[in-house]
Amino acid sequence: METVLILGATGNIGGLASERLTAHGGVRLRLASSREAGLATLAERFPHAEIVQADWNDELSLEKAMRGVSRVLVVTPDFVTDEQIVTPNIIRAAKATGSIEQIVRLIAIPPGLTAEKLTQRFLDTRCGANLHVIAKPLFDASGLPMTYVNVPGWIMFNLPWFLAPEVKARRQLAMPAVTDAERMWISEGDIADVIATILTAPAADHVGAEHMLTASARHDYPAIARILGEELGSEVRFVDDDGPLRDAMGEAFDTLMTYFEHETQAYGGVEHSETIAQLLGRQQESVQDYIKANRELFV
Repeated sequence: METVLILGATGNIGGLASERLTAHGGVRLRLASSREAGLATLAERFPHAEIVQADWNDELSLEKAMRGVSRVLVVTPDFVTDEQIVTPNIIRAAKATGSIEQIVRLIAIPPGLTAEKLTQRFLDTRCGANLHVIAKPLFDASGLPMTYVNVPGWIMFNLPWFLAPEVKARRQLAMPAVTDAERMWISEGDIADVIATILTAPAADHVGAEHMLTASARHDYPAIARILGEELGSEVRFVDDDGPLRDAMGEAFDTLMTYFEHETQAYGGVEHSETIAQLLGRQQESVQDYIKANRELFV
């Protein structure tokens, strides 16, 4: 039975992928966190997994976590990850162990975007594509057996994170109008299912592949507000208001707003493909499906 290491297991996607792999069976899970609190959370959530301490910034701890592992999932957090340090550490650790058959890396890069096309101001946000355009060339040059899961759009967990409090309190979708765009929205559940599908298939089936996950429809804020209203049974209005986002993001607000300057433009040319349906053998979750399934988060 293969052992799969999840680097980023305390995060949303890493945690969901761990759940999917647990339900699937057939693999041993080794879940990593750098923090004592994270280790405790993982031990409670995944009692049958092996929980290990590993720090992105500590190559030796990564090497230790990878010993005896055949597959690795890497999901790095926005804002706080320095890919110029983290990715080389992962690469060196993987090469030192010599047992890695596949590294699956979550990215969010529009086709054709490279670090050379971005100003340092955007790269310094360490968010989304501005983070991943640093990591991917390093992995590409490493010679390691890579598989990329590329999500060049918004993940649906942003709906409850950013929008739910104001929808609940005032039936308003409150976001700064300058951040609006017609975005593709992809559910975190579909992403986790794709990752689990890849990690439970023979490694050779996906090594060398970049699976781009998209959506057939695009929605701006007013469209999301209309869908919320339909599912909640009362009108939800879009309002141009940066207050709730500022409160939610705290000191990271200005950095996020800088990121939006790039993101609202960069993802507009992404074309839809049926990758999710092809990999999962079912239709992907729509925004309406997601809101319907998570209605209690908005009422």
